[in-house]
Amino acid sequence: MADQVKHYFARGNTADGLYTLFDSVLSGLDTVFVLQGRAGTAVSAFLSELAEAWSQKGWSLHYIHHPLNRDWLEGLILKDIGIGVVDGNAWSADPVLEGTEIRMIDLEDAISTELLNEHAGEMEEAERQTSALYSEAYDTFQKTLRIHDEWEAFYIQNLDRAVMDRLAEEWAEEHLVPIQPRRAHAVHRFLGAATCEGAVDYVLNLTDGLEKRVFVKGRPGSGKSTLFKRLAKAAEERGVDTEIYHCGFDPNSLDMIIFPQQSLAIFDSTAPHEHFPSREGDEILDVYELAITAGTDERYEDQIAEIRGRYSRSMKEAIALLATIREVQEPVLRIYDQAVDREAIRRLAEGISAEVDALTNSSVVGD
Repeated sequence: MADQVKHYFARGNTADGLYTLFDSVLSGLDTVFVLQGRAGTAVSAFLSELAEAWSQKGWSLHYIHHPLNRDWLEGLILKDIGIGVVDGNAWSADPVLEGTEIRMIDLEDAISTELLNEHAGEMEEAERQTSALYSEAYDTFQKTLRIHDEWEAFYIQNLDRAVMDRLAEEWAEEHLVPIQPRRAHAVHRFLGAATCEGAVDYVLNLTDGLEKRVFVKGRPGSGKSTLFKRLAKAAEERGVDTEIYHCGFDPNSLDMIIFPQQSLAIFDSTAPHEHFPSREGDEILDVYELAITAGTDERYEDQIAEIRGRYSRSMKEAIALLATIREVQEPVLRIYDQAVDREAIRRLAEGISAEVDALTNSSVVGD
């Protein structure tokens, strides 16, 4: 299946702070299991147990990664059968999804609360430091975005908007032909995130198996995100389903649109998620050549170089703060590792797997 295994983020460390798209990611599922309690590393361990078991069944499995560290999981979705499992501490303290059954799973039963209480002071201090560092990181991301705005200005003032308008209209006419009259479904996700290791993206995974991939090249401010927004709107009007991927740095911008029915993706293929065509069905769309006044790079070369340098330094400063958060959390994570009863986690995971099997079997019988 083209949708067999997907990796993405539902939250991001952004210039707008910790930004979540979980409600959209989980919308439309029949059942969501919510993991509750002071769980720490038990959440990722629990989800990894489930992922290991479910990966053997041939279901379409979506891995939702943690925005600080991609090696941690915040959720899993079994797309084929409409079931999700999610960390309640990441999603919502009061989870509600229209039309979705919510089932609570308390992971504290698999954790030594006595050991956690022994280290309460140490853990509270780490939490205080983490909160302050996150606040500083988000302020730094916001400062970085303002520098990025300066960079964009050179290209915005040299952008031929009429050309981009025609491109959006012609592209929609050519590619977004509805298969049948229907109400479109759109889901919003992050294809990447600013993590403690730097920028991470899953573009190649998310587009694997699609027949056509359009790699959009250009400069900041050359109209890429606006193009994607217009195509998303056109798809909605035409009844074409979309997967809408927001920028992990500026969530108000879009980085990619996937049209599953058309087996088609169009995405921003510039740093920090720069990729290049590698197979049949791949093509480049260079909006700098198409819609930016010739010679703009050369005309403002010195100013742009200075801004690019400030932007790079500011982004590195923000990422360094995220790395420091990871270091501050390390002793707390070791405490959780000691407190977690791995056998109890395994039993809980087996219980969820049995419930999912029962739900799947009842669905097949109902069909």
